[in-house]
Amino acid sequence: MDFTFDTQNRTIFETVFAFFGTLSSAGFVLNLQGKVFDRTTTDPQLLIGQKFSETVYWQSSGHIPETLEKAIAAAAKGTNSKLLLDFRVGANEIINVEFYLQSLNTNEEIFFCAQEVTEREKAIEYHKTRSEHLLFAAENSEIGLWFWDLAGDEIFSTPKCNELFEIPPHEIFTYDSFLKIVHPEDVERVAAALHESQIHGREYNAEYRVIYSDGNIHWIAARGKAFLDADGNPKNMMGLVRKITDKKLANQELSKIHDREKKARSEAEEANRAKDFFFAVVSHELRSPLNAILGWSKILLTREVDETTRQNALETIERSARSQAKLIDDLVDSARVASGKLRLELRPINLYEIIKTVYFAQRPTADARKVNLEFKTDTEDIQVFGDSIRLQQIFTNLLTNSLKFTPEGGSIEITAQTGENDVKISVEDSGQGISAETLPNIFQQFQQGDNRTPRSQTGLGLGLSIVKILAEKHSGKIAAESAGIGLGSKFTVTLPLCGSKIDAIGEPEKRITRKDGKPLNEVKVLIVEDDSDSREVLQIYLEQSGANVTSASSAQQAMTILREPNGDLPDIIVSDLAMPEEDGYSLLSRIRKLPVKQGGAIPALALSAFASNDDKQKAATAGFQKYHTKPFEPDGIIEDIRELLKK
Repeated sequence: MDFTFDTQNRTIFETVFAFFGTLSSAGFVLNLQGKVFDRTTTDPQLLIGQKFSETVYWQSSGHIPETLEKAIAAAAKGTNSKLLLDFRVGANEIINVEFYLQSLNTNEEIFFCAQEVTEREKAIEYHKTRSEHLLFAAENSEIGLWFWDLAGDEIFSTPKCNELFEIPPHEIFTYDSFLKIVHPEDVERVAAALHESQIHGREYNAEYRVIYSDGNIHWIAARGKAFLDADGNPKNMMGLVRKITDKKLANQELSKIHDREKKARSEAEEANRAKDFFFAVVSHELRSPLNAILGWSKILLTREVDETTRQNALETIERSARSQAKLIDDLVDSARVASGKLRLELRPINLYEIIKTVYFAQRPTADARKVNLEFKTDTEDIQVFGDSIRLQQIFTNLLTNSLKFTPEGGSIEITAQTGENDVKISVEDSGQGISAETLPNIFQQFQQGDNRTPRSQTGLGLGLSIVKILAEKHSGKIAAESAGIGLGSKFTVTLPLCGSKIDAIGEPEKRITRKDGKPLNEVKVLIVEDDSDSREVLQIYLEQSGANVTSASSAQQAMTILREPNGDLPDIIVSDLAMPEEDGYSLLSRIRKLPVKQGGAIPALALSAFASNDDKQKAATAGFQKYHTKPFEPDGIIEDIRELLKK
């Protein structure tokens, strides 16, 4: 090849290259020219004959002359070279050139040329530096980066990206190794998101779980985008990933807190509604019998009535008072349950006798309502371990509930069936029935059958809830069944058997009375009661039973009576507990400190509207031997007085 620098070639070369020329095979300059020398302070013609690698232009770095010398030697042997070198234009200016060497074998010369690429290299260096900074920032922000060459199916990933998916830092990241660690429930969703992005060249966002080798589950947030070629085919894809487990757990905890707060708010609102409903029901149920009591009392006080009307009025007053007492008992029991103070006195008993007692007690009511009441059992020896009073309360509540909702001409059947380990007692009626919507809530407080039916029955809706609690307190359970409104209902109580032969103890104790009808004949009673009406009623009743009664309206007056000189001491004291100035506890504590001859050992019976175990225990500590809750049963007080006098 004969290479010459004529005018035409020189013009072309000067346009294309920064400088160009020829060297001898030993590396000496034969020709050197170019526009770059317009910016230097040297004439390139002065360098002809000098070693090209040793000229001043290559002194910006110590390794450049050596690199250039090796390239020239290789070109002399026929190997062309391309180098990126720093070229010193002046003392304060260095440019980047892409330097080409090509052997001219015809005359053992070497052609060289150089293009200035300073701006290109600056851009490359800028992007390289920027990428390094971004990579550094991503790594320190716990963010993993990845690039997927879809055409070559190669994935390039940062060490942090590998770490997030439990892949060694310098191991190749593959799509299969990625899917292998994704939670099985999330794999399909994640794969679909990536595929959708590749098909349409869209950005994607996804959150998914990964399962590490130690079994722990973590959350990953991923974001990326696929790029398509000119033909619309997926070309490559890139994205970032970061762990968001802590954030996810925090959000879940916040969600739980929100749910709990929402539930608590709903419960508070429901409790507020229940409170309003409770007061409305209590007001109604207490006022209704009170209306009858006050009405008939006014009639008896202001008008002359015949004996039949008088008898009917007194029976109505008694029935209404008992209804109020039942309502109050239910409220007290409900309060005991809520406060955890419901106590049972458990012992072996014959349940048959309990049920029989309830059956005979409710039989007159059933007959009066013309309801057929039957009791069937497969044995008269049903041995359970329980509290006889509370068990009687269970079946009384169930039976009165059935009587309440069974119309005239209906029927109620009590059935007791014993098994190997338990006994099932069912109370089944042909009454109003229970709707499917109401049935699951029938044992909740204040629940009264179906809300769509007219409210024609009284009660607080506490009876069945108390039954359920008492059954469970006896290690039993209760279930309700009904085919629907108008189709009757069935309540079944299941109780465990205690497995021992026992005597019948459920029968009510037979009361002993004198032939003359005065069981307290000549018994001296001191009544201490601040309420004049209650004091008068009790005094009249005890006097009609034959007692000699002295009454006191305060603790101070009672002490005065006991200290009267030459006065007869009472045989027994019946005292109210809640009195102004000095209560019954204090009174009896003072009496018990007196000598026996002054009344220190007189038997005492307490009367109180408080019915908690704490009140009873406090009364016993003060020295009372018996405790009666108001409204009191006069017959019960008489029996307790007789029992205390026997002792």
